Parts: sequence; structure tokens; C-alpha cells
Amino acid sequence: MELRKITYFVEVARLKSFSKAALVLYVSQTAVSQQIAVLEDEVGAKLFNRDKKTVQLTAAGEVFLTESQRLLRQYENAILKAREVEKGYQGILRIGFFSMFDREVIAPILATFHAAWPKVKISIVQCNFRDMKTNILNDTIDVGFSFCIDSEEIEELKVRETYPKLCVHKDHHLASKTLIEKKDLKGAQVISYIKNREQLACYETHHSEENPGQLSNKSFLVENMDDAIMLVSINAGICFLPEVKSFVNQEKIIFIDQKVEDVPFAVNAYWIRDNKNVVLQKFLSDLEADTSKL
Repeated sequence: MELRKITYFVEVARLKSFSKAALVLYVSQTAVSQQIAVLEDEVGAKLFNRDKKTVQLTAAGEVFLTESQRLLRQYENAILKAREVEKGYQGILRIGFFSMFDREVIAPILATFHAAWPKVKISIVQCNFRDMKTNILNDTIDVGFSFCIDSEEIEELKVRETYPKLCVHKDHHLASKTLIEKKDLKGAQVISYIKNREQLACYETHHSEENPGQLSNKSFLVENMDDAIMLVSINAGICFLPEVKSFVNQEKIIFIDQKVEDVPFAVNAYWIRDNKNVVLQKFLSDLEADTSKL
């Protein structure tokens, strides 16, 4: 059943006239009559009672009109949604985060993007470092935020870079200091990250035999910043971290300037090169504009 026949039927029902419907549709009255006749044959029911002066819907026609109007609305909505998706007004953006620092950096940009494109659905996934690359390559997420992902198939946008402060509990004996030096850390329980290959590469570029980096009690080895913050929040140790505010309990945790560790924390955006998601392209455009202000 063609939508053209449905359209002809709805117009005849609305105007109660074959001739008036023909004028609105820019076709001949004969063409309208033929289409209605074919439609009634397909439906298997008479849809109009008509004579030389009047055109009235039958009981079957009344029911068919209701359903036909609904069908046309669905068709129009389908066209509208398809156009909006094509232009990026609708769709879904799947985002992967590695740490709370990534989330804090991106959250304001994400809020602005959502305000501008409220019909876009945003799906957020917490990824460990090893899964982030796999999820991007497998098209499980559109864009991932992390410090370093190396692949010829993946594009990178540098978003933010900052240097760590010392994260301590407010009850810790170092909490009263305004600047931390190496001598202050003697005997301290410093929470250390497990170093994967990428982290080690970054760490080694900032240290040498002359400057070996922080030597600490490694009773606590953690894989992500969230775990480090959790341990600091129970005063189980201290940790070198970028200053985050949105996702920490500021009644328990403070960040202090330090002259000990100079390995930067980076937030980069990663996405597969041939990703055709129009929504992603809009988001990356906004992200790049925000990054250019730094």
C-alpha cells in the first residue's frame, strides 16, 4: 500500500470532496478517484458513501481515517528523526572515562554540549586502561578519555595537562604545610600507581638515574585515581595527583603544592579514525574549541 493512496484518502475525507482534494493535491479528479478505488479494493471495504453532491465516510472509513492519520504522522516523524540524526541533532554519543580527573575536565564541556543538543543521548562507560583501546577499536565507545593510547587506527586530541599536587587527608600531619618538599615525605605512606607500559614510558621521560623519582613505601599499589582518592579519604596514605574538586569529599581531602614529583597528568581524547557518528564530530568540534582557549 503506497503512502500516496493514504494521502489522497485523508485529503478527500478532510475536504469531503474529490474535486477539492484534487486541487489541493495538484492532480486530476480522475486520478484521485482511481487511487481511492484501488485503496478500497486493497482494504476490502468501502471507505466512502458518495453521490453527485456529497462524500461521507463509511464506518469502515472512519476507522481507517484514524489509523491513516496516525500512519502519516509516524512517517513524518520518521523523516524528521532521520534528518536530525543525519545532521547530528539526534543520536547517541558513547563516552569512556579512565579516571575521575578525566571526568572533571570533560564534565563542563559535556554539560554545555548536552544543553546545545538535548536530543542526543549520552552513554558513559567507566573503562580501565586496558579496555579503553579495545572498546574504541571495537566501536563499543565513540570517544575515550585517557592519558596515552597508541594506535595507528586511533586519532588523538590533547585536551588538558597539569602537574600533580600532594593529596592528603585533612588530619594528616602534612596537611598544615603550604609546600611539600622531598624531606617532608620521609617515612610517609605514599600510595603508588601500578605502572603499565604506557605509564612507565611517560614516567621514564621525566626521570633518569640522576633524578630517579619518588622512592616510597609501596604497600599500596593502585591502578586508578579513584582508588587512590579512596585510600587518602580514610587517611591510609598520601598520593601525588592532579587537583580534582568535583568528585572528592573536600571536607576530608586537600591538595598541597609540592616540589617532589614533576610527571604531568594528561587528559586526551581518542577515537577511531573512520568513526562516522555525526554526533561525535559535533562533540569533537566543541571539545577542540574549548581546548583552543587554554
